[in-house]
Amino acid sequence: MDIEDLPYLVSSGKISKTDAVKRIAEEIYRAPRRFALASYDEDFRSEIIVAFLQKGCNVFARYNATCGSFRGYLYAFIQGLILTQKRVEMKNFLANETIKEFNYPYPRDFENDIEHDNLHVAEKTVNYAPVENTQIWKSIRKRCPTHSASNAKMALILALKSSYYIPLDSIDTVSSYCHLRNTELTRIIATLNSYLYTRIRRRNSAIQRRDNAYYFHRKYYLQMKYNNKGALHLESLKKKYIHQTENWRCKNKELQERRYRVCPTNKMIARVLGICERQVSYYITRAQKMADREQCNKK
Repeated sequence: MDIEDLPYLVSSGKISKTDAVKRIAEEIYRAPRRFALASYDEDFRSEIIVAFLQKGCNVFARYNATCGSFRGYLYAFIQGLILTQKRVEMKNFLANETIKEFNYPYPRDFENDIEHDNLHVAEKTVNYAPVENTQIWKSIRKRCPTHSASNAKMALILALKSSYYIPLDSIDTVSSYCHLRNTELTRIIATLNSYLYTRIRRRNSAIQRRDNAYYFHRKYYLQMKYNNKGALHLESLKKKYIHQTENWRCKNKELQERRYRVCPTNKMIARVLGICERQVSYYITRAQKMADREQCNKK
């Protein structure tokens, strides 16, 4: 039984959603490389499988066969589970290793809403038929009034440029403004984020190194504060504290650099929408000019 056939088998009633989810879970276990899980340890893969068994029925409820292959949609869904699990593990690490031992709060950088990893939103009632990714661009021109179609395209391009960071309420807002279904925009975002796997992994590794440095920065600070082993020991702690503080600040600075940004290229966006890269560049430039004019008017 091929995974690509599962949506048809479920919709025709030949197998249940539960059985289909179990079939996919077996595929994830047997062939983790197909879902970009080969580099993770057994425990991490097990967590992903458990998460999929709990949420996998949503895949069949939201998948639209006219918009692309089921394997592609499934891959993007699994990547969302991976990102969520990574954030859960990081929060657990900080809670166990830091708060439990020293009882101090996280820096604000860590207080991310895990729910933002889940890009699925409630579908609003609309009176137009869904279209595939490469037809979205044309559908905006047809669905939007002539005077606002250009602005809607610009809004879509800017939203896709922020695909990794865009919150759920913004997806709703952009979908409404561009006269798109929520699921249409969600599908494009999931596709784009699947292209960004390497960048996401690089950034998450950098964040983990930064977090580790912060942990030791706080550890040596508190050990100095409550030191009762004499001046020699205090001097040793001070050197470690200075080193880890500098390391932490350096890692924070690195995360601001371009190489750690998780942002799709114009070429990726053009590929998903079925348009030329020049059009993507045009709307980004247009948005920048509008922002510059608005800034000048405020002055």
